[in-house]
Amino acid sequence: MTAIGSPLYDLADGHIGALLAVLALPLLGWVVATTTARLDPETSRLARMVDGYRRAPVARQAIVWLLLASAAVHAGLAADPGHAGSGLRGAFLIQAGLCAVAATRLTLGRSWRGLALVALLGSIVAYWAAVLGGEAPDQLGIATKLAEILAVALVVRSTGTVPGRGRIRAALGGLATATLIIALVVLTDVAAWAGAAQAAGGADALAGAASHDIGGHANDGGEADGHGHSHGGAGVPAPGMLMAIPPDTTPTDAQRAAAAELHAAVTVGIARFADPAVAAAAGYHVGAITGRDHHAGNEAFEHDGRTLDPKRPETLVYAEGPTGPVLLGAMFLMERIGEPGPTIGGPLTVWHGHEQVCVSIVPPSITGILSPLGGCPLGSFLVPLTAEMIHVWTVPGVEQPFGDIDPVWLDAYLAGAAE
Repeated sequence: MTAIGSPLYDLADGHIGALLAVLALPLLGWVVATTTARLDPETSRLARMVDGYRRAPVARQAIVWLLLASAAVHAGLAADPGHAGSGLRGAFLIQAGLCAVAATRLTLGRSWRGLALVALLGSIVAYWAAVLGGEAPDQLGIATKLAEILAVALVVRSTGTVPGRGRIRAALGGLATATLIIALVVLTDVAAWAGAAQAAGGADALAGAASHDIGGHANDGGEADGHGHSHGGAGVPAPGMLMAIPPDTTPTDAQRAAAAELHAAVTVGIARFADPAVAAAAGYHVGAITGRDHHAGNEAFEHDGRTLDPKRPETLVYAEGPTGPVLLGAMFLMERIGEPGPTIGGPLTVWHGHEQVCVSIVPPSITGILSPLGGCPLGSFLVPLTAEMIHVWTVPGVEQPFGDIDPVWLDAYLAGAAE
């Protein structure tokens, strides 16, 4: 579908130049090597650099490439017009310069380790600050940080064995290095998660996107869900969310009428399911209703060839109220992935999907969403894309009958229902 997802799993707008700069590095290296082949290292500094690189151990050659890759990425980011006039452009240029100088000094046989560590560690920490400050993380940024962490490991390892150091001190040094690298990877992962949530509108967006049962079976695990109140809204979708791009138009009178008619039909059509026992008898996997966003699916209705049938929604949504379960509405699910849902209400009825979700087979449920580093929980497999879906909220007084439901309003409604 024509949709946008979280840049956590993609390339952020404006970063294509940085990606191209990295991809051009091998070609640039070949040009430099070819150009300096006939030059005398005694008279040409560039030739001395190439000669020094060729004589260096493989680990140090890798450090050179990693430093240059970091420099290329940051130079490309500095060229992004979106960073014009911001302090980030200057920081990117400084980082690119430090990495390039460190790589140059390494090939010339000069002191380089200290400068390389300052450049690399500074870049990693600055990335944490940037994403926590509102910059949406993307795959290029995460990959760059992992490359820089690898470079840090190689730089520390390249110091070699200190003469006279005992085995215990050497083991402790190795343990400290391993701890540092693990800590850098974990903190980068955590920063990417938190930054993606903040860019999408807060931690609630991330927690919600990770806790939904797409298969339509009862979701017993918590209050928030990637549907009900976790679509994001501070610029980008929440991780795991794939939002159809709505038409940039004002809804027509006909679209308003169609949306109102659908809402009224669904309200009447599912009223009988206010009793969970009736829903269970109709084939819905109700289970133990807990939390504020409990989805109960019906497998038979998911494959009945019907779309937006007010009496046979694919999923019912309940909340755990003070005096018992409360029917909040229904979720309609398209039967096939890639098939767009009918937006009968135009921009009022925008469908959405999920991307990069992790699913377990037993029980069939969502175990989370793909981590920024590309992993699913143990025992889960990756589902890159789900079918489109839309919620219709029928609870009395709801401000937005389609899409998001305000959790603050919902809590107030449930509290009032108990009075």
